[in-house]
Amino acid sequence: MDRYTYCNEAGTIAYALCILANSPYLIIDCEGKNIGAVDGVLSLMCIGTARAEHIFVFDVIALKPFHSHLMPLLALLRNPNVHKIMWDCRKDFLEIAQMYETKLQGVVDLQLAEVESRRTVRGEKEFRREGRLASGGRRLPLRVVKGDKDLFRDVHAVQGMDSCLRETGLSTEGKDPEIVAMHKANGSALWLERPLSSKLLHYAAHDIEMLGDLYEHFVRTGWITSSGIHLLLEQSARYADAAYNQGRVPEGDVFGSSAVLPLDILKEPLGIMMMCEGCRRMQSLLCFTTLKQGRQVKARKSICRVCQINTMVRNVDHPVYWVKVSL
Repeated sequence: MDRYTYCNEAGTIAYALCILANSPYLIIDCEGKNIGAVDGVLSLMCIGTARAEHIFVFDVIALKPFHSHLMPLLALLRNPNVHKIMWDCRKDFLEIAQMYETKLQGVVDLQLAEVESRRTVRGEKEFRREGRLASGGRRLPLRVVKGDKDLFRDVHAVQGMDSCLRETGLSTEGKDPEIVAMHKANGSALWLERPLSSKLLHYAAHDIEMLGDLYEHFVRTGWITSSGIHLLLEQSARYADAAYNQGRVPEGDVFGSSAVLPLDILKEPLGIMMMCEGCRRMQSLLCFTTLKQGRQVKARKSICRVCQINTMVRNVDHPVYWVKVSL
């Protein structure tokens, strides 16, 4: 029996609001065509209560005539006192912000919590950080990572939700391989077809279940603590804003989101801010490769260090030049 409620008309919205408004936190994940890209279209907004006891799959396309009925839900999404558990919030945040003119507040990004826990809880050493950057789909030889300490300083690899489920050893059913195969073969436009199959709806709802399991695990293991939640909220807000301020980029753009965490996310930006000509984000000087004369910075590269790394990962020959720095 499916553990979700499909919301596509006013009555189901009202029922969902009664349940969601009483949950201590919400779990959020979205589906759609090329979410976050230039041609992105939001299709489903899935929201679960604590421990994913209730899951509501909001059909964004079907609910367009019922926008006024969604106002209490949008107010809940804007409420910073109700935490929103997400995994890599960037694209979902952007889609919801542009679709509903609503910026999510109180985001708790588990992807960031996993990265932060490597240092604070698990005690991972420098060689492990470098190894993560050289593994997976990044295709960076370890000798390259180890050979340029300045370029890779404080840069972290991020991982997907499925990968984290495997690493933590949670006995949770992973993503439906049939739907994953459909994504690879036909692209994400399948989320725009109506009616949606029960398989697709179950797939979307199951992401909420997996997020709920991961959140409970993170709390049990101390990857998320009551003393550290304020910092995680600040980091998550910077993560969301980074994508929002960059805006939509073409699918597969070399300077779009990648498996390398942007800088100025885990730590609050300090000092003078400068525009990266790759991702177009304003970033602190520490995010750039710099040229010094004595202790004074005289110039910096035109793109930030993470954008430099992404050109290496994607084997793109992008012009990079020095820009004079006036402090």
